[in-house]
Amino acid sequence: MDQRSRWALPLLLTAASVSAAGPVYADVTVSGDVTPSNPSDPWDLGPNPLLIGSTSQFGAPTSGEVVISKGGTLISSGAIVAANDEATGTVHVTGYGSRWINSGSLWVALLNETMGQLYIRRGAEVITDSLQIGIAGYSANGYVLVEGYDSALTSRTDTYIGYAESDSYLELRQGGSFYSHNVYIARCQLCSGHAIAGGSATTWVNTGEFVVGANGHGTLLVEQDAKLFTVNARIHTTDDMVGYHTSRALVRGWGATWTNEGLLRVGDFGYGELRIGAYGSLVTEDTEVRSLSGNGVLEVNGPYASWRNSGDVMLVTAEPTAPALLIRRGLASIGGALRTGPLHPTFDPPHPGPVALVTGGALVAGLIDLPEGDFHLAGGRLAVGSFVGDLVNVQSGELSVGEEHPSTTVSGGYIQGPGAALAITVAGASGAPLLQVDADVSLDGVLEVLPADETASFQAGDTVALLGWNGELTGVFADVYIALPLPPGLAWDTSALYTTGEITVVPS
Repeated sequence: MDQRSRWALPLLLTAASVSAAGPVYADVTVSGDVTPSNPSDPWDLGPNPLLIGSTSQFGAPTSGEVVISKGGTLISSGAIVAANDEATGTVHVTGYGSRWINSGSLWVALLNETMGQLYIRRGAEVITDSLQIGIAGYSANGYVLVEGYDSALTSRTDTYIGYAESDSYLELRQGGSFYSHNVYIARCQLCSGHAIAGGSATTWVNTGEFVVGANGHGTLLVEQDAKLFTVNARIHTTDDMVGYHTSRALVRGWGATWTNEGLLRVGDFGYGELRIGAYGSLVTEDTEVRSLSGNGVLEVNGPYASWRNSGDVMLVTAEPTAPALLIRRGLASIGGALRTGPLHPTFDPPHPGPVALVTGGALVAGLIDLPEGDFHLAGGRLAVGSFVGDLVNVQSGELSVGEEHPSTTVSGGYIQGPGAALAITVAGASGAPLLQVDADVSLDGVLEVLPADETASFQAGDTVALLGWNGELTGVFADVYIALPLPPGLAWDTSALYTTGEITVVPS
C-alpha cells in the first residue's frame, strides 16, 4: 500500500461513519424524521419551522434528532420537537459557541404519547420567543435540561411547563441558567409540571408572572446552591381542583436561595405549599398565605433553614384546620407585621386551631397582631417588638427580649408556664422596662438575664428595669439566672423583681 493509500483509508472510514449517522454540515447534524433535513452552518431555516417527528402516527412511530455542536448555529421560525402522535424528538445543543435562535414558539412534545427532549450543555445557548414543554393530548412528555457552567436558555415571553395530561420537566443543573419572563407550571387541570434548579452557579431569573400550579399539579425544587429570582410569585391550584392536586415548592441545601420581589402568595381556595428545608433560604418582601380549611401553608423546617421577609406577612384564612404558618426548625424573620384576615368577607367561622404555630427554631417579627387563639408558641424561640393581645407561653417556648428589638411590648397579658422561659438581653442600666405588659402577668418557669455583649458593665447603684405591667402579677419564676458581669464585691439584688420588675447592683 503506498503512502497516499495509508492516508486515504482512515479518511474514507471516517466519512462512512459520519454519513451513516445522517447528513453532516460543519457543526449541525440531523438524523431520522427531521424537516427540513438539509443542514448547513449556520443553518437558517428562514420562514420555515423545524419539525421533528412530524410524520409519526399511531402504530408507526418515528423519531428524529438534531445536534448542534462545536460552535454551530441553528436559526428557525418556530419549532416542534416530537410533533405528532407517538413521536420521539431530541435536540442537543452542546459546547461553547453553539446556539439555537428560534423566533416564535418552541414546542417540546406536542401530541399524544410523544416524548420531546431538549438538552443544552457545556456553555451552549438557546434563545426562543416562547417555550412550551408538554403541550396537548395525553402522555405528552416534555423534558428540557440546561446543564453546565455558562449554558443558558432564554424565553422572551411565556413559558409553560406541563400543558398536557402528563408529567413535563425543566431542569437547571450545575451552573446552567434560565432567563424567562412569564412562567406557568402545570397550566391545565390534569397537567403536571415540574421545575428543578440545583447545583453551584445555577441561576433562574424570571421578570414577569411566576405561577407554580397555574391550574394543575405543579412542583418547584430549588436546591444545592441554586439561585431563583422572581417577582410576585404564586403557588396554588385553582379552587375547582381542591382535593385533587396540591402545588408545592421546596428550597433546600447549602446556598439554595429563592428571592422574590413584591408579593409572594402561597395558596388560595386551592392547595399551595411552600417549605424551606435544611440549609435552604427564602428571601421575600411581602408574603400572603391564603388557606381555606388548611390548604395553604408556609413551613420553615430544617437545620439552618432561613426565611427573611422584610415587609409584612398576612395569613388570610377561613375554617383553619391546620396552621398556615409553621415554624419547626430554622429561622423565620419578619421585618414588618404578622397579621391575619378572612379569606372572604362571607366567612366568619370559629377558629378550631392556630393559624401560626411555632414548635421549634425561631420566629422574629416587628409586630404580631393575631386574633385570640390564632398564635401558638409551643416551643422554639419568639422575638417580637410588639405583640397585640395575650401572649401565652405555657409549653416549652422561649420569649426573647432585648436582642433583636430594644424592648418588647404586649398589649394584653403575659402567661408563662413551668416549661417555658423568658430570656432578656441587657445592654446597660435602664429605667424603662424591657418587657412591658399592659394587662396581667402570670409567671413560672425560667428567667435568664444575659449581657448584650462583652462591653456591658455595671456599678453599684445601677438598676435594670426588666418587667413592667399594668395589671396584676401572680406567680414567680421557678429559676432566675442573671449572667450580667459585675466587678468584685458587687451583687445583683432581685428583691424588687416581683414588685417593680427591677434588679439593682448592690455591695455583696
